[in-house]
Amino acid sequence: MGVFSLAGHRVEIRSYSRSAAQGWRVVITPDAWETGAPLAVEPFDIGAGTEILIDFPESWETALDGAAAHCALHYPLPVFLHGNVQPRADFLGGAIHVEQWEGCRIGVFRGLGNRPLDCPRINFHGLTVGCDFPIVSEADHHEPWSVKVDIVDSPALQLVLPAHKEMVQNEALEALKIAAERTIFRAFAARESHRLSFASWRRANDLGVQMPEAAAWLEAWAPQTADGHGLPSGEPVVNEPMVLLDNYEPDIDQGAAQAFSNGSPLGRRPVRARDAFAGYSWYDALPRVAEIAFAIDTGDRILRYADEDVLPPEFVSGRVDSITLDVTIELPDASDASQNHLLPVEALVCRNGGYGSLDEAVVLVSRTAAITPGTLAWLIDASSFSYDEDHDSDSWDTQHRAFEQAARHIANEILLGEEEALLERIRDAIADEIVWLIPAGRSISLIAGAGAVALSFLPEAASN
Repeated sequence: MGVFSLAGHRVEIRSYSRSAAQGWRVVITPDAWETGAPLAVEPFDIGAGTEILIDFPESWETALDGAAAHCALHYPLPVFLHGNVQPRADFLGGAIHVEQWEGCRIGVFRGLGNRPLDCPRINFHGLTVGCDFPIVSEADHHEPWSVKVDIVDSPALQLVLPAHKEMVQNEALEALKIAAERTIFRAFAARESHRLSFASWRRANDLGVQMPEAAAWLEAWAPQTADGHGLPSGEPVVNEPMVLLDNYEPDIDQGAAQAFSNGSPLGRRPVRARDAFAGYSWYDALPRVAEIAFAIDTGDRILRYADEDVLPPEFVSGRVDSITLDVTIELPDASDASQNHLLPVEALVCRNGGYGSLDEAVVLVSRTAAITPGTLAWLIDASSFSYDEDHDSDSWDTQHRAFEQAARHIANEILLGEEEALLERIRDAIADEIVWLIPAGRSISLIAGAGAVALSFLPEAASN
């Protein structure tokens, strides 16, 4: 079919006929392509092979070298231009696993699934086209595995004519896709371990690829922050008792983290639940936190706070008698079996459905808590601050700085009292707006009140 791309050009074809044991040639003039007139075939002195001579259009002069290099790169035979052999490369170079299948070579690659579907996936004797081959990813890795295919001798796999830009969607191509998926799973099976989801592992078994269950480890649970992006990743937990912990709101996470960080209060290491592994025997055997809630004892009543709960509107920030974390754990070995753990918590920031501001938040501290103002301010920040991405809003730094100041003021007011909190707020204002104006090595005296401010430099000796 490629010969017809020469239509309208003067072409001379020379070839050797093995059956006739002699050479021949034919000249096709530019007008002969459309007239249908017979072409004269005459003897020619050529001992082997075929030559095609084409009148060289001027428009080809600058494009020929690049076009020839492109076509020759994955062509199965050597290609010469100006007497020089063109560079060639294995289309499956860099593959981590290669298999032969019905006249094709299938190579498995990491990360290939991130590329557009029209990137070269099939090498059809030097012509490369895209194809939507299967993609397989491990549950906790974002580097999908897919394939490239080098067609060696598979007549059933065909290109759509006349453009040759895509594969014919036929049974042979569907069979190739299944073979490609099977090859990917065999590449995983060849490794020491894998982290395929249970659904992918079962699909591999359906395709006849046997492999062990995914490696039995999970990431240690870590609390989310309100301004975080995605779930925080902890260290792998292997060969120790684990308990699955689902995703909760950041204020719940931060409150629970205070209790979970002290030893092993649940008798097991909290790990991030990954339900992609549900179905594996080792995962289904793990106990799971079914519920997390906080009991807030104000002295005259006990309030409950959990995911999606909102405290009564009259409830304000301040000290309470106690805060208790109530954790319910479901055990997998009995349908009704569960455990309850009651753990003391020093402080709790309840967002109350608010996001990014402290307008709706309620900050509570146990009367016996030894928490410092700095630690409480950090807890308020981690539980509540969320950047407002509205284009009219200030930058992240400006928003966060203002939020930190408000959080410090709340923490100081609860832990130090109203008067000391006010003094800390004044110190912050002086540090931010005034201190940088004082010349190096000098100090000032400031007395303010009753609408008046008295300022004076201290003598240099006193400043030093």
